[in-house]
Amino acid sequence: MVQKLRDNGEITDGEIMDDYVTFLAGIFRSIRFGATSAHGRANMIRFNFFEAAGAFSRDEATGTYRVNRPQFEQAVRDLSNRILTLQGNGDYAAVDAFVAEMGGISPLLQADIDRLAGAAIPVDIEFEMGAGLLGL
Repeated sequence: MVQKLRDNGEITDGEIMDDYVTFLAGIFRSIRFGATSAHGRANMIRFNFFEAAGAFSRDEATGTYRVNRPQFEQAVRDLSNRILTLQGNGDYAAVDAFVAEMGGISPLLQADIDRLAGAAIPVDIEFEMGAGLLGL
């Protein structure tokens, strides 16, 4: 985890909050591709788990999100513990229940994602490359 890498001096550039904000933004980006694929569902689980843990807050007036550092750090530890425990126990029923509980998208989040799409903010960047584009 990024906190341990920073604690051990493996990552020294930037600030830890940059990492956390980028991580949360990455979840938003990923779920804009769709929340029904395995990858999308995993991101929804992270989003919903973090939301329940108070890892971030949403400003009702602006619809913007803010990372709450102490809760965010705890949520990372708790989610990692939960996933590793589920995997270690091999409890398929518990995994199914966890995915069913945490894997969906709320109407509020869907509205925020729709707002991004309505603002013409691209989900991804497509590079056009090639000798022809360069006039070569």
